[in-house]
Amino acid sequence: MSEEKAPARQRVGSDFVLPVVGVCYAVYYVWSVWDFPLEARRSGLFLAGLLLLLCGLFFVRTLLQALRGRVEWEFTALLGPPEGRLNRLGFLLLIGGYLWFVEPLGFTLATFVFLLVGSLLAGIPSWRKAVVFASTASILGYLFFLELLGTRFPRGPFEALVAQMVSPWS
Repeated sequence: MSEEKAPARQRVGSDFVLPVVGVCYAVYYVWSVWDFPLEARRSGLFLAGLLLLLCGLFFVRTLLQALRGRVEWEFTALLGPPEGRLNRLGFLLLIGGYLWFVEPLGFTLATFVFLLVGSLLAGIPSWRKAVVFASTASILGYLFFLELLGTRFPRGPFEALVAQMVSPWS
């Protein structure tokens, strides 16, 4: 007599993070550009529709697998191993802090603080290396996004200082 083992059920739950965030973003995008002329929103609406379609297919497939007993709902993989949860919580707080302080600090200074603290949380052993990395990346971000592309990111004390320093040359 041979005993047949039931196939291991696939663990899902954590797999829903990106599709749910993607659906939320697509809905937000469509809502935010709804009053724009059709020509301005056409490609975005197409991509949002495609994203919604693919996420919908994922949700239906997972639901069918769940009804057949092939999947197990568990979210512990989302949290990861216990020894790294404090760092992940730190990153979550860091992201929230960035979103909270980017307006008053400006893009460059907020990005510098974010990258510095994030580097230290990620395990860069040397403060010096973390400062060099954060400085270089935030200044390159300033030059690329604010100066070269002219994006409307929040401007803070750093951007005001640079504008004051280069104004005599303009």
